[in-house]
Amino acid sequence: MLDRVQLFGVSRRLLMLMASLAVLSGCANNVIVKADIPTPLVEKLPITGTMVYTERFKNYVYLEAEKKRRSLKSLDIAAAQISLFDRVFGSLMTLVGVEEPNKDLTIEPEILDFQYSAPGETKLKQYEVWIKYRLKLSNQDNQKLADWTIKGYGKTPTGLLTSASSAFNSAATVALRDVGAQLSLRFAKQRTIKQLLAGDTPQVISEPEVEPEPEPEVEPTPKPTLDSAQAVEPAVTGAGESTADEPDTVEPNADEVNDET
Repeated sequence: MLDRVQLFGVSRRLLMLMASLAVLSGCANNVIVKADIPTPLVEKLPITGTMVYTERFKNYVYLEAEKKRRSLKSLDIAAAQISLFDRVFGSLMTLVGVEEPNKDLTIEPEILDFQYSAPGETKLKQYEVWIKYRLKLSNQDNQKLADWTIKGYGKTPTGLLTSASSAFNSAATVALRDVGAQLSLRFAKQRTIKQLLAGDTPQVISEPEVEPEPEPEVEPTPKPTLDSAQAVEPAVTGAGESTADEPDTVEPNADEVNDET
């Protein structure tokens, strides 16, 4: 039989294990992602470009809208994703200021979707993060050259972590690194970049013309007033919904970072 000292040791280990599980299954509250993005070991291409970040991109915070989901309340990924694109594209080409007149490219990233899962939701012992970006490339005359989408995925086993916050931070970091790795390996293989490297003028993508909808034959329903209804447009949507408007149409000659062209 176990003596009191041995029983105390077993009980203490069980309590520590239960406490760790309780922490990991609890709410991460508000997470600020502090990603460590390595510098890609790639050859810099003879291309000059400018990174343009919108105010929404520079201040992006995911807000959980579903009250039933208690694993996460908000996740601030703004600084981490800017660090990602600055470091990756700063390694792939020479970055210049916005006012530079002779640059080859202007690149504007946009976050389209952010999703996550936690152990309490999937019954798996891991945290997962999915991020979807859109990259719009244009020339110095602000003409559209390419419209890419790229997805990143990251997961972190709970056995390597001490809290839900650190778990989400690690999973988001892995997802960002996944995006960076794809860009580093496939950027030079895209059609627009091949044309630049060959000394050719990249093909401009024309925006599709949208025909106006016919006027309704019936009288329109009067718009509701604030007394009867209010329209609320959230800045960031909940999980499973796109956090930005995706393109209405798919360009027939648009590049896809995930596919070599």
